[in-house]
Amino acid sequence: MTAKPTVEVIIHPVCLRFRLDHDEVVYLFAANPDQQLDRMEKMLGIGPGDTPIFRTNLGFLPVAATILIRGERTLLVDPGNHHIGSYAILWHALRERGLSYVDIDAVVLTHGHSDHAAALLQLQGKPWILGKGELDEMAAIEGVPIIAAKRQMMGPLTEIAAPTEIMAGVTAIPTPGHTRGHISLIVDSDQGRVLIAGDQTMTQGEYRDRQFSHWYGPETLAELNRSLDLVQGYRPDLVIPGHDRPFQP
Repeated sequence: MTAKPTVEVIIHPVCLRFRLDHDEVVYLFAANPDQQLDRMEKMLGIGPGDTPIFRTNLGFLPVAATILIRGERTLLVDPGNHHIGSYAILWHALRERGLSYVDIDAVVLTHGHSDHAAALLQLQGKPWILGKGELDEMAAIEGVPIIAAKRQMMGPLTEIAAPTEIMAGVTAIPTPGHTRGHISLIVDSDQGRVLIAGDQTMTQGEYRDRQFSHWYGPETLAELNRSLDLVQGYRPDLVIPGHDRPFQP
């Protein structure tokens, strides 16, 4: 009988915020994930309708959850932000487990936002997996030439358009909302059924109480709720959000 895959968070999420005040950059930190996100914006009087999100004078230095799955293959899910890769944080997280970049068989991106995906280029030549349509989302932010260059640097690309078993015990499912091509993973692991949610579920509050970010509009919220209905239907024993600690629902 084939052993079930193991799932481990090898880099836990955290977030710093920063803004400009009298020519000085001021950093702000809170321990609670919800406070790091919307609550800090509300505290500072920033929200939708005031200004576009990237002109709010409130920056975002997020570290998303990076997950290692070991089974018949070794998968790395959401390798992380640019500084996670360029300062060898990811390298050290793997080294502590007796692994190196060479040992990774494929990289899975729940979506292409930089806090989840920028360190992808530390794994050049590796096969990569992401949702159908997500490359267009990435190109809209980073530009078509940059995404074309990433495609040349990486190995074969698999795009997920429907529930797909990517290795024994690991199924990728489309969960649009946070981005158009967002995917999540359902892993029937040695710890029970694990949902690797990415930013379909950024925090416990989103999963338990559907307290989604105030930046989402009505159409996006409807899509997020449909995706949450879908993943909750799998009845996971453990949920790994994109920006919070794992929890049992």
